[in-house]
Parts: sequence; structure tokens; C-alpha cells
Amino acid sequence: MSSTSNSSRGISLMRLGGYGAGGSANALAATPVPMLLLYFLTEYVHLEPWLAGMILAAPKLWDVLVDMPIGRYSDQLALRAGGRLRVCIMSGLALMVLLPLTFFHPAIASKPLLAAFYVLVQILQATCYTVFGVTFLALAGDLATDSLQRNKFLTVGNLGAALTTISLVVCVPVLIRLGGGGERGYLTMTLVIALAMAFMYAWFYSAVRNAPVHPAALSESSAEMSLRDGIVAVLRNRAFLALIIVIIALGTAGGCLNSLIAYENQYLLGRRPEDLFLLAGPVLIGGLLGLPLAVPVLRRLGDNGTLRIGFLVTVAAFIGYWAGLASGLIPVVMVAGAIYGIICSVAGVALTAAVLDTVKSAKGGPSLGLYLGMFMSAQKLGMSLGGVVSGGLLSLIGYHAGAPATVELHHRIALLGLVGPLVPLLIACAAIWMFGVYSEPRLTGKHPVDSCAETL
Repeated sequence: MSSTSNSSRGISLMRLGGYGAGGSANALAATPVPMLLLYFLTEYVHLEPWLAGMILAAPKLWDVLVDMPIGRYSDQLALRAGGRLRVCIMSGLALMVLLPLTFFHPAIASKPLLAAFYVLVQILQATCYTVFGVTFLALAGDLATDSLQRNKFLTVGNLGAALTTISLVVCVPVLIRLGGGGERGYLTMTLVIALAMAFMYAWFYSAVRNAPVHPAALSESSAEMSLRDGIVAVLRNRAFLALIIVIIALGTAGGCLNSLIAYENQYLLGRRPEDLFLLAGPVLIGGLLGLPLAVPVLRRLGDNGTLRIGFLVTVAAFIGYWAGLASGLIPVVMVAGAIYGIICSVAGVALTAAVLDTVKSAKGGPSLGLYLGMFMSAQKLGMSLGGVVSGGLLSLIGYHAGAPATVELHHRIALLGLVGPLVPLLIACAAIWMFGVYSEPRLTGKHPVDSCAETL
């Protein structure tokens, strides 16, 4: 292919940046909910913590049902819509509209009706997020002429998402204050983010609208096994299921960490709940710094070795992070948080590589889209379980909106901050060991870790 914008040697910066803008828009839609919605529902909507946790969980249970079919039929949806890019834009625009509704408090006196409203909005948002996520990842293959270019697109997409997440953590408290604080401040914050999403989607569309379309690739799924047979085959892949357990456990730990940050800010550090950067910033910056280290580490240790060592170090780093938080030692929080973010970033890449290699080894099995749908379902289910666990633990200690800062509540919040994320991290360590037992050695002519590095 002779096109300078998509040659085998390089990619147009405009197209590469546009794909990164798509990843940025995706992060704009996904970041505020896990970090702030639980606090918003308990403090401003005045829902009980357990009910707020269920609101975060119910849409993710819906994801368990629909994500695999969406992954299976994503190609057919792209064919009907005239290409994957159109599917991305339509689902992205829907996310842009739904985000302000997520933090909107309707004038409804009945708590069950309020809960139903937020559950409905979350279900619509989760469905659109899945459609965008599956087609956005698949679009990287349409834009690239080889695996090297595809990996560049994926890396830039992840980079755009990481930078956007860090920017949101810094800017969200400012936007809420400028919006007047309280419910009005939250709504103003989401409207500003929606405008930023519109800009990113416009950049994304203008940069990749002339992307090559591969009709043959889009129609291959029509000859695949049925959805029922595919799901059965996926469930028989024990190595893949072990990785799914890891993904769910890791998501649960991250969900607990995100959901409890606002409470830890207020009751452990005496800060404003929305000032997220001190606690979340080191983790996010560490995650950004860890991306360049992933491939060298994988070449050295392989995906299995990286996962085993990485998760053990992650547990140790988290305990250090929590110890600094509970004792109010901010430098310890920042250093341990950065280490936690770096290791999670490297382990996350290794986890994705292990999933891809496990799927590749199942020749003649279900489509990649079906596996990808289950992969995304596990990610979102883990995050929702984090919200459920956090809400349940808050109810268990008797927390209520506006509770005064007492020594007893300080100790209870500190205990929740340890137990909530630590238990799923230990479960993930056990599942990594199971994966090592069930996975087969890769029989290739190359060094076993080289194929993993090339995949990335």
C-alpha cells in the first residue's frame, strides 16, 4: 500500500492522533461514574449506601447478559450501519447525552422510582459503552495494514485515555466548584465534559473517516458457530476462565479503591471529598509511566511470570498505600500509589497479552468478538462489584450521609479502605496461579515471550 497516511512504515499523525482522541472520549465518558456516582447518590440524592451500591451494580449485571452477544454481532451491526466508524460515532454521541443524566437529580420523591431512574440511565450508558468499546478496538485493525500499525493505534488509544483520566482527576473538583458546588456543580461538570467529548468525537471522525473498510472481514462472523455453542466453548476454556476471574477481581479492587476515595478524603485526611488528585493522581501517573515498561518486562519474564510477580508486588504496594493513607503520611501515599500504578499498568498489559494468547490457542473455537465481549463484561462486572462491596461495607459500619467526623468513624473508614480492595487482590493472585496450571506452553518457533511482545 503506497498511501502515506497508512503505509507499512508509518501512520499519518492526524489519523494516529484521531484514534487517540477516540480513546480520550471513551475515558471522558467512563471516568466520572466509578469515582463520584456512589458519593453523589449518598450525599446529594440521599439514598442509602446499599441502595446506591445496587444502582451501580444492576447495569453491570445487565452487561453480563448483553456484552457477549454484542461482541458476537458487532460485525453485523457495522455492516448494517455502513462501517465501524459510524457505530462508534452513534454510540459515542449517545454516551455524550447520557453522561449529564447520570448526575442529574430529578424531582422524584419516591426512592424506588429514583433508583429505577438511575438504573435505567446506567443500563443505557453501559450498553452504549460496550458497543463503542468493541467497535473501537476492532476499528484499529481496519485502520492498520499490519500488526505493528495496529499496536501503535492501540497504544495511542490507551495513552489518550490515560492522559484524559489524569486531567479529569485534576479538573473535576475545579469544575464542580465553578459550577456552584452541590448538585448544580456536578451537573455543570458533566455538561463541560460532554462538550469535551463532542470535540474529541469530531477529531476522531475527521481523522479516520477515510479509513479502509474490509467487507470480507466484516462478514466472516456469519459462518461462525452459533452463539449458544460459542458460549459453551468459551466456558470450557479453563485457562480463559481463570483470566476472567483475575479481571473481575482486579476490577472489584479498583472499584472499591475508586468508590471509597471520596470518603477517605473527607474522613481520613480532612479534605474535600471531590479533591481526588492526591489519592488517585499518583496511581494514575504511575499507570502512565508503567506503559513503556510493559514490553521490556514481558520480554524478560513472559506474560505468566509478569502476572505472578506483578500481582504479588501489587498487593505489597497497595498495603503500603493504605498504611500511608490511614496514618496521614502523604509522601508514603504518593510513592506507594505510584508504584501501585506502575505495577498495575504492566500487569494489565500482561493480562491482555495472556487473554489474546489464550484465545489464539483455541483454534477452531468461538470468534474473537465473543471472547472480547466476555472480556469487557468481566471488566465492567468487576467495577460494579467494587461499588456493591463499598456500599455494603459502608452500610455495615452504619455510615449515613453527613456523618460527623469522629475517631471511631475514622478507624472504620480506614478498615474499609484496606479490606475492600485487598480481598479481591488476593483472589486475583490465586486465579493467576490457576491460569498457570491450566494454560498450555506456547509451541512456536520463537522464544515464548517474543510472540507475546509482538502481540502487544
